[in-house]
Amino acid sequence: MFFTFLIGQFFLTMLCHMKFGLFYFFAGMVAIMTIFIYFLFPETRGVPIEEMGRVWKQHWFWKSYIPDDAVIGGHDEN
Repeated sequence: MFFTFLIGQFFLTMLCHMKFGLFYFFAGMVAIMTIFIYFLFPETRGVPIEEMGRVWKQHWFWKSYIPDDAVIGGHDEN
């Protein structure tokens, strides 16, 4: 919400100074966000919620944030 406010406040000023370059700026930001999402968030299509811990634990970046003794998908069958 804060960044939406900032964009609203500075859009016209940036448009006056950067002209059409402002839209290149926003396109660049979208490209950076797309790369971030592609590399830092694993594909979870078809993965049940019980297996999500395992998906995060196997990811090259996020596995360092999950402790080795974390219980993943552990639940008792009665």
